[in-house]
Amino acid sequence: MSEAWDALRKKARSTENSIDVKLVSLNKLTGNSHVSGGFDIDEKTVSSRQTSFRTMSTEIEGLIEQLTNINKDMKDIAGAQSSASWANNPAIQHTIRRHEEILRDYGSEFRKARDNVNQVLQRELLLSSSNENRSPAVNNRARGYDMFLKENDHINSCDRLLDEQLEMAMSTKENVARQGINLRGISTRLHYISKKYPAINNLMQKIKTKKQKNTLIFGGRHLLLPHFHHFLDH
Repeated sequence: MSEAWDALRKKARSTENSIDVKLVSLNKLTGNSHVSGGFDIDEKTVSSRQTSFRTMSTEIEGLIEQLTNINKDMKDIAGAQSSASWANNPAIQHTIRRHEEILRDYGSEFRKARDNVNQVLQRELLLSSSNENRSPAVNNRARGYDMFLKENDHINSCDRLLDEQLEMAMSTKENVARQGINLRGISTRLHYISKKYPAINNLMQKIKTKKQKNTLIFGGRHLLLPHFHHFLDH
């Protein structure tokens, strides 16, 4: 196997692991959110979390771009060395497809996490003023706005679930399409073999003819048997 291919594959796995770790850290930014009911959010804390959010988002975007380039290089190497036995191995093509699927999954997960965290941080920023600087009317408006944001969160969660279901449906459709291509390939190979080897073709024709005869005999017997019994009874 090509050393360049092997090195790229290891680099792809390492980059995927880095993206996974970064995504976990990104999602943790909402784990300690104080917007669940209170309004005692420290503005400095919110600012610090926003800085972390921007830094992590930039890092993940860079890693995703890096993984995209690695996958492209892997595909290019396999294509350039298509005459080599290792490049024609089905496992190589499976590996390429698998890394592309992982890249798509990470890209989708990152966009969802980024939007969710950004929404939470924006909400915290709006509610970061202390209670001392607010009149009761302002507090009431803030609570009403908070309820509106929570309802909006529920709607966004439903949207994310729908997106996931659509992605699963598209994946299933692609798998079915690939299976159809494989079945057509098998049919083509069988046709080629029957043409190339007349003996096999003759045998297949005899089997087909025998099956048709058996079907006719079986059907005729069931058709005539009641009449025969009726004749014997009389």
